[in-house]
Amino acid sequence: MNIIKSLENLLPRYETTLPFLQKKVTFTPFRVKDAKNISIVLQEENKKLALNAMVDLLKLNTEGVDVLNLCLADAEFLFLQIRAKSVDEYLNLIYNKEKIQVFIYDIKNKNSLIEETIKLNDKMSLMLHTPKIKDLLKLPSLDQEYLIKSCIHKIILNGEIFYVDRFINDEMKNMIDNLPLNVVPKLEKFLNKMPELYVMLNTSEGEKEVSGILSFFISR
Repeated sequence: MNIIKSLENLLPRYETTLPFLQKKVTFTPFRVKDAKNISIVLQEENKKLALNAMVDLLKLNTEGVDVLNLCLADAEFLFLQIRAKSVDEYLNLIYNKEKIQVFIYDIKNKNSLIEETIKLNDKMSLMLHTPKIKDLLKLPSLDQEYLIKSCIHKIILNGEIFYVDRFINDEMKNMIDNLPLNVVPKLEKFLNKMPELYVMLNTSEGEKEVSGILSFFISR
């Protein structure tokens, strides 16, 4: 008799719908063996390490979804749904040194999965898309500089399409570093339209919005 398999079969299963992909996903609560990764997600200041830990947790506790092909906001949403069923439905966020409790189910989503083309001139265009988890895991960090680069999906040059994920990192860096400077605001504008989670907090300074990458994983 396989005891581990039997224990896994006893775990309750829940279902949720990802807000951006609009796909139903089945998940199980976190287990004791997940504690280390949960701690990294909730307390690690390095967002790249937190992302890696979150991806590992989602792979182990979800069914019917390819975690690597999710956008970051869907992955964050899924993590929070599992946490609500496993640990607590409330998060403690720190806003300007002020500790504020947030009900997980009050966290909302905005924007949508998008694709867009930026024409640089008659010969060259950039095709942008919402990056997936697998794109983000290749980045050295989740700083804005690298996030912007991860949005560039294809380059059209003289009618020929080049897929960015087929470049090695140094080639990609050199190519982007040599783009016209006036393209940067357009890339930043696209980044601001990315899918994300947000919540309105009642702070001592009034109502404030908290949103952005891994913003809900600073629990103390």
